[in-house]
Amino acid sequence: MKLAKYCASFALAAIVFGGLPAAAADITLRFASVANESSTWAPAQETFKREFEARTDGRVEVQIFNNNTLGSNREALELAKNGAVDFVLSGTGHATRYAPLLNSVIFPYMWKDRETMFKVLDGEIGDQLSDSMNANNMSIIAYWDNGFRHVSNNKGPINKPEDIKGLKLRTLPSSVHVTFFKALGAVPTPMGFSELVPALQQGVIDGQENPPGVVYPYRLFEAQKYYSLTGHVNEPMLIVMSNAARDKLSEEDLKAMEEAIAIATEEERRLNDEKNSELLELLRKEMEVNEVPDETIEQFRTVAKGIYDEAIADLGEGGQELIDALNEANK
Repeated sequence: MKLAKYCASFALAAIVFGGLPAAAADITLRFASVANESSTWAPAQETFKREFEARTDGRVEVQIFNNNTLGSNREALELAKNGAVDFVLSGTGHATRYAPLLNSVIFPYMWKDRETMFKVLDGEIGDQLSDSMNANNMSIIAYWDNGFRHVSNNKGPINKPEDIKGLKLRTLPSSVHVTFFKALGAVPTPMGFSELVPALQQGVIDGQENPPGVVYPYRLFEAQKYYSLTGHVNEPMLIVMSNAARDKLSEEDLKAMEEAIAIATEEERRLNDEKNSELLELLRKEMEVNEVPDETIEQFRTVAKGIYDEAIADLGEGGQELIDALNEANK
């Protein structure tokens, strides 16, 4: 998982593997993904596929299934747990049902910036979170960028704390998110991403919360008028691997996989960082986008900190120590 230990071998490996002829695949691995073709995740997935296949001389083939074609995020994780899918691009919120400790990553107003988040997740804490999925036959092989989440809705811009009260919002399927939005006075409605667009179009919910890298590529602006920059959560995307897939691979193949995912991760993070800024400007042409006043953000932050004790209890063993470490990293 640590990117640094593979960097020195990238250039040489590219030269060595680039000229080798393709061979028939002995192992086929299926990659289930929520990505669509305009997201930053899709090209990074293709990079992972290309680099992994090259490093195994074509003995391993990666088949990518975008747009939830193998099932919703939740269904894909269940398939990975049972060994029917090998890799899943998953939002952190969806994976918390398999590893409650992952809720710590999406505590509202936890991360001061993306650099801090990735420094933490690329280290021992990221390894600890990955290990917490082992009981369900999965692990996390990479943390990808998504961007800070903001609230969109059809009722009006959020400028004051009262503006969010009563809004029926689709939230992440995570206990800490539901508790947070309830505390703000909203009506949290957890649902899978595949259900989101129909729910917005039909008026089942008033709004949702996602970063620009989701709102624009998935054209959520077609069903939403207001986008308020609350920046309440930076939820990383997870590349989850089934233990059954790991068992199929030799030590050499696993090393190739780790090198390939490190390259793809570096690319995805760079692309997403660049595109989120660009997409926010495009959204300004499609929606009414507003900066939320600092005093309102501070009140939201105070509400968030007020639910931490309750949320920590849901993390299970080691939860308090983990939150203490994250708070220290974000000072």
